[in-house]
Amino acid sequence: MSYVFAEKSLFIKTLMLVVLATGFDVLGPMLSKVFIDEFVMQNHYPVWPVVGVISLFVISVLLGTYLKYQQTLRFLDIALNAVLDIRKRLFKHVLTLPVSFFDYSRTGQLVSRITNDTESIKDIYVQFLSNILANLVLLIGILTAMAILDLQLMLVALTLIPAVVSLIYLYQKFSVKAVTQSRQLRSDINSTMNESISGMTVIQATNQQNNKQQQFEDINSQYYDTRLKAVIVGSMLLRPAINLLSILILAGVVWFFGLQVVEGVAEVGVLYAYLSYLGRFTEPLVEITQRFSLYQQAVVAGDRVYELLQESSSEQKDVRWDEIEQGDLSIEDLTFSYQTNKPVLHSINATIDSGKFFAIVGHTGSGKSTLLNLLLNFYQPQAGSIKIDGHELSQYPPKTLRQLIGFIPQEPFVQATTVFDNIDMGRNLTQEAVERAAKQAHLHEVIMQMTDVYQTQLGEGGLRLSTGQRQQLIIARALAGTPKILLLDEATANIDSETEQIVQRALNELRGKVTLIVVAHRLSTIHHADRILVLDKGHLIEQGNHYELMRLDHGRYKAMYQLQQQERMVAEAER
Repeated sequence: MSYVFAEKSLFIKTLMLVVLATGFDVLGPMLSKVFIDEFVMQNHYPVWPVVGVISLFVISVLLGTYLKYQQTLRFLDIALNAVLDIRKRLFKHVLTLPVSFFDYSRTGQLVSRITNDTESIKDIYVQFLSNILANLVLLIGILTAMAILDLQLMLVALTLIPAVVSLIYLYQKFSVKAVTQSRQLRSDINSTMNESISGMTVIQATNQQNNKQQQFEDINSQYYDTRLKAVIVGSMLLRPAINLLSILILAGVVWFFGLQVVEGVAEVGVLYAYLSYLGRFTEPLVEITQRFSLYQQAVVAGDRVYELLQESSSEQKDVRWDEIEQGDLSIEDLTFSYQTNKPVLHSINATIDSGKFFAIVGHTGSGKSTLLNLLLNFYQPQAGSIKIDGHELSQYPPKTLRQLIGFIPQEPFVQATTVFDNIDMGRNLTQEAVERAAKQAHLHEVIMQMTDVYQTQLGEGGLRLSTGQRQQLIIARALAGTPKILLLDEATANIDSETEQIVQRALNELRGKVTLIVVAHRLSTIHHADRILVLDKGHLIEQGNHYELMRLDHGRYKAMYQLQQQERMVAEAER
């Protein structure tokens, strides 16, 4: 309702239109009653009074129709503004959620909440609120007109209202579970389609089409069953039940009131007007009950949207520093776990001076990428701290951290837009700054050979670039922000040796200018690092430069390096 009150003036104007439209709607049967009793039954047709009554009738119908059209537009305006704002709030909130939230969330379900559920909320305004208000005002107007005609007959019609309220209560009680399940299953359908389409290469390569088809059919069948349950409940308790009650009351009124007309106690015009009102009286009740099915779906959708909005964002509360001056990093007794009692990192301690080149190595599952995620403030440690220039990460606003800490992931993310936009990433950089970053990543010459140079469309996933060029693009994106700290998560793992040398040359040129922290699988790429941290099952077991670590007897780094050298020599011998 906060959105209704936010548009308070518009809502009041709309309500006035509803009242005026109802007044003209109720006036019609009254004029018909006058025409029948005063002219038809009297067989007396004075020209100007007859023309006046007919003209008023036509005008009331036309104005009533026009005002209903206007009130529908106003309610639609309120609804679309509300949905627009909710979607903006929801998407903005999703963008601020911590990375840990997306570890367990399915993309299709999130998309369904932002699109389908917010669209259902619109029905509260357009289909429910507008109809309920309009029909309630109409009911009040009709009951008032009935009371003017015959108070006893108005009381007879009034008995329909408690019956309708009881039916609505029963409908909500029996339908809420089916409606809730159907909304969840719709999200599952979207999620299943999203996973199948995005992973189509793997699905076809592993011949999983039948399994995916069966999975989709199962969810679709469940959705059909839940929707059918809701429809069955609605078809039993909404319109058919109201129609039955109204027909019974209509039959009783015609029998009782008809006798009075025959006996000359009542007027024919009154009977006609009353029957007309009774027909109009049941229609708003039917409309109200019909709209409760939409209301039920909109409430469930609103709950799902509200639940997502209540997820805690990653926005920092204790912000004290807006600038990273040097880029000195210190890790003190750092302990972290994704699940309780299952630590991934154990009491890590390290000091990383600004402008130095640090490497993190270890076998798969040793905690290398997790340590990078903590350095990016994607997760919060259970114990210990990470400090930049002596201040904890939580004391920097996210904007500062994202601007001054560059990140180059193993799997490059390329948008389906231009080269320029992919490097700029909405930071409003100049052409000169973008080109300078591309030159630092040794990608400028490649871009200049493209059809539209920096305005070349790369397509979805950057398909117009090779794997190595996509990695260079991500490096250029990170460097365009002039970071003080640059993190690389196995950035050379999936590229060929030639491109690896280009990337390596780009990184070497950055030494002394930014703090480099590189997670590496190929030890040959980091043997010249200032310091190497060796992780094993979450423990920091060795640290030092390449030569210091190679002098350690039975050292883990030494064993890993020698093994990779042997593999390289075997590969060369085979070649």
